[in-house]
Amino acid sequence: MENQNRQTTIYVSGMHCATCEILIEKKLLKKDGIESVDASLKNNQVNLVVNQNYQLNLSELNQELASLGYQFSHKPIGQIEPPLFSRNQSGQIKVNQEKLKKIGKNILLAGIFLLVFAIVEKMQLGRFISVKPGATLSAFFLLGVVAGLSSCAALIGGLLLSLTKHWHEQRIDAENGFQRAQPHLLFHLSRLLTFFLLGGVLGLVGDAISFNNTIVYSLLVLAISIVMLILALQMLGVQWAAKFSFHLPKSISRAAAKDKTDKNNLGPILAGGLTFFLPCGFTLIAQGVALASGSFLFGGLVMLYFAFGTLPVLLGISLSGLKLTSKPHLTARFSIVAGILILFFSFYNINGQLNVLGLPSLSDLSLLQTTQKNLPARPIESKTSEQTISLVAKGFNYIPNGATTIEAGKSTKLIVDNQGIQGCGSFLAARGLINGFVALKLGQNIIDLGQPRAGTYKITCSMGMVPPVTIKVQ
Repeated sequence: MENQNRQTTIYVSGMHCATCEILIEKKLLKKDGIESVDASLKNNQVNLVVNQNYQLNLSELNQELASLGYQFSHKPIGQIEPPLFSRNQSGQIKVNQEKLKKIGKNILLAGIFLLVFAIVEKMQLGRFISVKPGATLSAFFLLGVVAGLSSCAALIGGLLLSLTKHWHEQRIDAENGFQRAQPHLLFHLSRLLTFFLLGGVLGLVGDAISFNNTIVYSLLVLAISIVMLILALQMLGVQWAAKFSFHLPKSISRAAAKDKTDKNNLGPILAGGLTFFLPCGFTLIAQGVALASGSFLFGGLVMLYFAFGTLPVLLGISLSGLKLTSKPHLTARFSIVAGILILFFSFYNINGQLNVLGLPSLSDLSLLQTTQKNLPARPIESKTSEQTISLVAKGFNYIPNGATTIEAGKSTKLIVDNQGIQGCGSFLAARGLINGFVALKLGQNIIDLGQPRAGTYKITCSMGMVPPVTIKVQ
C-alpha cells in the first residue's frame, strides 16, 4: 500500500530552551492531520510527518502562537544563536558578548538568592523557638516557619524547585492556570494530609516505631539529591545529563499529547507525602514531640501545624515557578537560575550526607585547619578503664572541649553540653560510634559509645550540615 504520509520541514524563531521544543510539539500534535512532530532548538526548525492531503496553514499557526513569541515560515528565519565561544577566520577565539551578559545576569540573580539563604542561616532563627511536649500548637507553626527559612529549604525547597520544571513540561499546553497549578496543589495538599495522618500514627503508637536509621535516611537523601543534580544540569543545558530521563520516553509523551485525560497526578501526591521522611532537624523535633504525645489527634495536629508553617515559603516557590514558566523567554531564565540554585542545594545536601555516613567530604578541607590549630591529636593518658570525649553544642556548632583522639577497645563516653544547639544540631549523628540519631536535651548529655574500633569517625547532625568534628580512634 502506498504511504499516505509525507514529511515536511518548517522553520521557527522565538525558541529559547528545550521546553519550547516540547510546547511546540504538543501544540502541533493537537492538529488533525499531523502525525508526528520533532522540534529542534539547535536548528530552529520543526520536522513534521503529516497526512498526504493535509495543508499546514502557517498564517493561522502564527496567529495562534503569537502570544508565546513564536513565528513560523517555510524558509529559515532569523539566525541560529552563536555559541558563547567561537573562532573567527584568523583562528582567534571570539566571545559572544550578548550571551555572556545574559549568563552574568542569571548568575547574579542566583547569587542574590544564595546570599539571602546564607544570611538567614547565619541568623539562627531557631533559637527564638522552643518546643517540647506540652508546647502550644502555635509554637509548632512557628517552628515550621523557621524550618522553611532554614537548611530544610535546601532539601524540601530544592526538591520542589526541581520538580517545577518537570511539572511545567507535563502541563505546558494546559488551557488555564488551574491546570498548570494542579501538580503544585496536589503536592502541598498531599504534604499537609500526610503530615497529619503520620503524625497521628506516631502519637498513637509512640516508641513502638522509629524513624531512626542514619543509613536509610542518608541513602534516601542522596538518591533525591542525585536526581536533583541531574535535573539541574538538564536545566543548564548539559548534553550528557539530557540522556537521563525521569519521565515517559518522548515518543510516548508525543502520542499522549492528543489524550486530554490527566494521568500524572500520582507523582506530585507521592512527592508531597515523601517529604515527611526527609531528615530535616526541625521535622525530627516535631516528630519527636508527636511520638511522646500518646494521642493520635495531638500528634497529627503537631505535624499539621508544623507543615502549615513551612507552607508560605514552599507556596512562594510554587507561585514563582508558575509565574516564571508562563512565557517561553521567562522559562529560559527560570531554567538557568533554578538550575544554578538546585545545583548548589544538591551539592549542599550530598556533602552533608557524606558527613553523616562518615565519608570524606568538602567539610574536611576546613576541618584540617581547625584540628591542627585547636585540637591536640594525641591519645588521652588515663589509668582508668574509661575515657571521654567532651563537646559543647551551641548555635550551629559542636565545639570540642579536649582531645579528639582516643584509644581503641576502651570504654568510652561522649559528653555533650547542649548550650542551645539549633536546627538539625538537636539530633546528633556519628555513624560507627552511635546507632541512629541522638536527640540532645538542654544541659549535659552522656552517650555511651561502647568500645570503639580503630578508625576515623565524624560527629555531625542528622543532615550533616553542622560542621563535623573528626574523632580518631587509634
